[in-house]
Amino acid sequence: MRPESLIQLVGGGNARTVEEEWMGLFERDSSLEGLEEYSTVLAELVRQGRAEQAAALAWAAIETFSAKHAPEDALPVASAYLLAVGNNEELRGEVTGLYRKVYGEREGIEALLTESGLPGGRPVRRALRTLDLCLAVDAGDFLIGRDDHAAARIDEVDRSAWEYTITVGRDVEQIGAVLLADRFEPAAADDFHVMCQFARDDLLKKLADDPATIVISLCQKHGNKLGREALEMILVPRLLTEDDWKKWWTKARAAVKRFPNVQIDRRAPYTITVLDEAVTAEHVHLAGFDKLHDPVKQLEAVDAYLAGCNARGEDPSPDALTSCYEKLVAKAKKLKGADRSRSALLWIIVRRAGESAGVDNAKDGAVELFKSTPDPAVLFEQLSTDSLHEVACRTLVEAHPDDWQAQLQTLLPTFPMTACDREAKRLADAGTTEADFQAVVDVILASPIAHFEALAWLWNGPAAGPAIPQTAPLTLFSRLLRGLEDSRRSDLLSKDAVKKIAQRGRPVLSARRYERYRECLATIEPGMANALRTQIKRLDSLGRAVREDLLKHMEVKFPIVDNKPPTPPWAQVDVLWVTRASLLKKQDEIDHHVNVKMRDNAKAIGRAAEHGDLSENSEYKFALEERDLLRGRLAQMNSEMAAAKIIDPASVATDCIGICTRAVFKRVSDGDTYEMTLVGAWDSDGEKGWYNYKAPLAQKVLGIKIGDTVEFDHSSAQGQYEVVEIADALNEQEAHATSE
Repeated sequence: MRPESLIQLVGGGNARTVEEEWMGLFERDSSLEGLEEYSTVLAELVRQGRAEQAAALAWAAIETFSAKHAPEDALPVASAYLLAVGNNEELRGEVTGLYRKVYGEREGIEALLTESGLPGGRPVRRALRTLDLCLAVDAGDFLIGRDDHAAARIDEVDRSAWEYTITVGRDVEQIGAVLLADRFEPAAADDFHVMCQFARDDLLKKLADDPATIVISLCQKHGNKLGREALEMILVPRLLTEDDWKKWWTKARAAVKRFPNVQIDRRAPYTITVLDEAVTAEHVHLAGFDKLHDPVKQLEAVDAYLAGCNARGEDPSPDALTSCYEKLVAKAKKLKGADRSRSALLWIIVRRAGESAGVDNAKDGAVELFKSTPDPAVLFEQLSTDSLHEVACRTLVEAHPDDWQAQLQTLLPTFPMTACDREAKRLADAGTTEADFQAVVDVILASPIAHFEALAWLWNGPAAGPAIPQTAPLTLFSRLLRGLEDSRRSDLLSKDAVKKIAQRGRPVLSARRYERYRECLATIEPGMANALRTQIKRLDSLGRAVREDLLKHMEVKFPIVDNKPPTPPWAQVDVLWVTRASLLKKQDEIDHHVNVKMRDNAKAIGRAAEHGDLSENSEYKFALEERDLLRGRLAQMNSEMAAAKIIDPASVATDCIGICTRAVFKRVSDGDTYEMTLVGAWDSDGEKGWYNYKAPLAQKVLGIKIGDTVEFDHSSAQGQYEVVEIADALNEQEAHATSE
C-alpha cells in the first residue's frame, strides 16, 4: 500500500486497520528501499493529534526492520521516522543506538552524540543535522553556508571537544559541532562557490573552457531553473567584466543548447531549465499544443519546436507540423460572424504554421479574407508580433496587387516600431516617392498617442533609405514627450495602453547611450532647453533612471545658473550611494532571503503546525516569530534598494573628502599619519579603515579639503590632524571586491 493510501486510512480513523497495514509493510518487505516515504504517514498522525500512536508505530517498525537489516541500512529510515514523530524519548534511544552500531568505531562518537543532543533534549532536526554533517566531513573537506552560500574549508577537527577550525573567506574561525551544522552543509571541491573562494584560477579556466558545465551546475543550485540576468549577477563583476560577459554568454548559450536535457528560451529574457531526463524538441514544445487555447501561444509552440530542432541538429517531424497546421485550420473555419479582426489573426497564424509545414496552399484562407475586407486596418488590429505583421503585409500585397502601396502607406503609422522599417523598405523598393512618405510622416506627427510606435521608429532613425524624409530631432523629441504626457492624462486609453507607451518610450529615448537625444540638444537654444527641462521633470512615466539621465545630459549642455549651492551627494537624505559590486551582492542577499530563508521558514511553520496543540508548540511560535523578523528584514532591504544609486566612477572628485575617496591625515603634534577611506553604504570594512560614508566618523570629515584640520578622538587616532592627501579609492575598492 502506497503512503497516500495509508494516509487515507489514517483519515478514516480506524486505528486497528492502520496498524495492521503499517506492520505488514515491514513484515513482508525484504528491502528498506522506499520505506522512508512512509514517514509522511507518521507526520499525518501527529498532525491529527495522535502523536502517541505515531510514536508506537515508528517504534514497532524500527524494532522490526532493525532486526532484519544491517544498522547502516536501517539508520536513514529510523531517522526519518524520528523526525516525523518529533520529540520522543524511546525513539531517540532507538536511533541513538543505531548511530552507535554504525559509527561505534569512529573516534569521539560518544562525545559527538552528547554534543548533538540526540540522547538529550535538543530539537530532533538540529540534533540529526549535527550528527549527519559531522560524521560526513573531515579536515580538508569543504562546506557551503546554508544562508549566504559562503564557502568554507575545514582545517582541523578536535574530536575530543568536537571543535572545528575553518577558513571562511579571509578569516579563520573556531566553531563547535552544533553551530557548524546550523551554518553549513557539505560541499564538493568543484562546487562553484567553493572554487570561487579556494580555486579561483581553476574556476576561471573552467569558465573559459567549459561554460556549459558552469551554467548547468548553477541552474541545479537554483532549483533547476535560472534566468540570464540572475546568471549575470552571479558572474559579473566577481569573475567576468561586463564586456567579457557578453562574449561569454554567447558562447555559453551555444554550448548549453547541445545538451538534450537542457532547455533555453528562444527569446530574451532567457531562462535556462535543466530537465530530469533528455527529451526531444517535439516532446518539449508540441506535447502541450492541444492544451493551449490561444492560437498565438500555439504558434509560439511550433516556432519553439523548430528552434529546438535547429539547435540540436534534428530534422523536424513533417507529420507533427502538419497536424498542428490542420488543427489551426479547423479552428479558423469554426470562427463565424463579423469578427474579421479575429479571423485575420487566425488565418495569418494558419499561413505561418502552414509555411513551416511546407503546405502549398497555406496562404489561401488569409488571401481570400484580405480580398473581401473593404477596410484592411481591421485585419491588423489583433496582430501582436512582428512576424505576424510581416505575413499580413505579404498577404495584403498578394490580395491587392494593384493598390497595395496606397493601402500600406495608410497602415504604416499604425504598425509596431519593429515592422515600420521593413514595410517602409518594401514601399521604397516599389517606388514610393519622398512626397508620399512625407504624408505618412505628417500623419504620425499629428497624433503622437495613436502612432507612438511609428513615432519611436522615426526618432530611432529609419533605415529604409533616402526616400524617408528627415524630420528635425527637436520636433520628434517634442512629440515623444507630448505622447508620453498626453497618454498619462487620457481618459480614452486603458492602463495597459498607457503602460505600453511608457515601456516603449524609455528604451527608445535611452538607446545607444542617449545618442539621438544628445544630437537633439545640439540643435536647440537655452530657452527651449528650459522648457524641455520642465516637461521632462514632470514625466513620471519615464521612470527615475531615464528622467535623471535626460536631465543630466541637459545639465551638461545647458547648465542651470543657480546661486544656491548644490547639495553634496553625502547630504542627500533620499539617496543611498553604493557601488555596483555591493548592489549586486545586496540583490543576491535579497534573492537568498526570499527564495531560501523565507521558503525554509514557511516549511518550518508547516512542519511545526503538524505537531498539533499550537498553544503549547514552542517550535511553531518560534517559527512565527522568525517569519515576522524575516518579513521585517525584507522590507528594510527593499527600502534600501529603492533608495540605492550606483556611484559613477567619473563623479568621484578629489578636491575634497567625499564618497569613495581615500584621505591621509597627519597629526599636527608629531607628524604621525592616519588613513581613512570613505566608501558606499554597503562596502565598509573596519579592519581596512573603510568607513560607510553615513557613519558618524565619516560625516565628520566629509567635505573638508587638503590643508584643513580636524579633531579625532577614537582608538585609531587622537588629536588634531591636517588633511595632506585625497585620492580616488573606487578603483581600489572594486579591485578588492573582484578578488573576493
